[in-house]
Amino acid sequence: MTRRAVLAGGSALALGSLAGCTALDGLVARASDEAVGTTEASPAAFYAGSSSSLTSRDAGEMINLYRSDPDDVRYVPPTIRAASRDIEIDGWSTSTPTKAQDYNSSRSNKPSSIWVPDPHDEDSDDDGIGTLVTVLDIERALLVYADAALEAVDSRSNDDAKVSLDAFINATTKVRSELEGCPSETCTTVYENADGRKGLAQDAIDAVDAGEWDSARKSIQQARRIVQGDIDRIFDDLDSDDDGLVDGTEPLYEYLAGEPTIGERFVVSLPDARVRGDGPALADKLTPQRVLEYVTGERDAEGCADSDGTVAVHRDLSCRDLLSATLRAQSADGRGIDKKDIRRGVVAFETSGGVVVTGASPDADGAEPSLFVSENGSATAPERLDSWGDERSTGEATISSTLVCPVAAQPPECPSPMPALLYVRRILHDDQLLYAGGWLIDDGALYEDTATLLVGDGPNVVSRVTRSDVEEGGVDLKSRVTGRRKPGRTTYGTMTLRTPYDANADYLPPGAHPVCRDDGDIYCWGVQSREALATHTGDCDDDDRTESPSCVVTALDAPVLHLAGAADASNDVKFKAGAELSKSVN
Repeated sequence: MTRRAVLAGGSALALGSLAGCTALDGLVARASDEAVGTTEASPAAFYAGSSSSLTSRDAGEMINLYRSDPDDVRYVPPTIRAASRDIEIDGWSTSTPTKAQDYNSSRSNKPSSIWVPDPHDEDSDDDGIGTLVTVLDIERALLVYADAALEAVDSRSNDDAKVSLDAFINATTKVRSELEGCPSETCTTVYENADGRKGLAQDAIDAVDAGEWDSARKSIQQARRIVQGDIDRIFDDLDSDDDGLVDGTEPLYEYLAGEPTIGERFVVSLPDARVRGDGPALADKLTPQRVLEYVTGERDAEGCADSDGTVAVHRDLSCRDLLSATLRAQSADGRGIDKKDIRRGVVAFETSGGVVVTGASPDADGAEPSLFVSENGSATAPERLDSWGDERSTGEATISSTLVCPVAAQPPECPSPMPALLYVRRILHDDQLLYAGGWLIDDGALYEDTATLLVGDGPNVVSRVTRSDVEEGGVDLKSRVTGRRKPGRTTYGTMTLRTPYDANADYLPPGAHPVCRDDGDIYCWGVQSREALATHTGDCDDDDRTESPSCVVTALDAPVLHLAGAADASNDVKFKAGAELSKSVN
């Protein structure tokens, strides 16, 4: 509901009171309170951040800083059925997009070829393009394995050669599996070639076991030539106009070269209402699954506002109008999906003082269709999305873990969906339920040698903001984060940064790993594609890199500002205060 509609409703109520309905209104309000308990809510919003948080060290670096637009504030009252009638209670939402200017500029990493819009997203038939994109990624991994095997053969390393050749055979087997049922001529040719190069890899293993190094080298070289030919054949098929981009992705990259929306944030505030006795509670109905269904799927779908249940949310939520972008989950109904069926996964990496979450190839260790992540570094793949799980009390708030999952996001004027990461958590504060989250472009699916990093080192700071705080200069966040090892991270708020990766940067959680981890495990850039998984397997040396990979970073634990002590305030006052919340920090 817009501000104008609410004011119009307020005017209607005023006329009603002139007609002598004030007493009746009071009786209805008291009856609602007696049936449901708390019915009041007030707006909450993420703190937008301060660019002054960039240190002098950052000034000389190539940092692109993207800030959120002013909040869109809406009145979104749900209804609860109690005492044989529908009771409307308070509800508010704030949302804000994050936009960039020429997102393609100032980057040396070229577009990737591991993402194409899902044909399902565009109501078109599957012509094998998605399959070829997946197979191309595997084929490039095969080239890495072949080169590693050649290097091992040259150094007469029996074990290393066999490890690389075993990986080559396993990947070749996966190619054949992916190509089953693909109708194109290119698919058929590559499928038939797979048997030949698999046999050559096995010949090379036999030669290594026999100490026949020259024979092993010849077999590997022959298999490599077949792989390179298949790569060229597939890419020629995918890039018919020879512009270096997979057909169908050109409009998306053109959109990103303008002033694209690359993310959004939202907070929905509802009363922690429960029908007295054994009646339903709003919190019990708004499971993670239900919340995902309110932000992913077809906008304004037929019947989206219908409800025959005891709890009905406002149509802005049920009809997926909360965000400006249309989000699609990896299954048509937004429900759980088996790992083997996903196009993109998420992986969480624990640091010594926090967590880093990134998009990932479904073949990466730890990649899941969705994860509940906590800022202490723990991550759990949920079997069901019917509960927010363990919650943590901090200050006056109780905060759940954050649900993170890959989605396809299509903002207004964007010609096709883009890969993105969706995140949301539940916060209980001031007898209200706050559902706080957002989405951000999955950079590692669109460009090479980059990764989107969702980071945190503690639960969100939830600050009570009064009307006088808004009017007199805001709240002091610094006093609320004194216990954190990196309290300065809080001042970045919802800002998104695109920059060369620096493990010591102050916007990352404590103990963030270098690109090449000290323990030798693969890190964020090594999980973005199958080729990256193959490249990052084995030794990794930061000193060998000519430049640092890039990253797109935003905070999972950005501060949330919540209007408090406003139960008696008019909707007009709440609208105005809600619009000022994200700026109410000094």
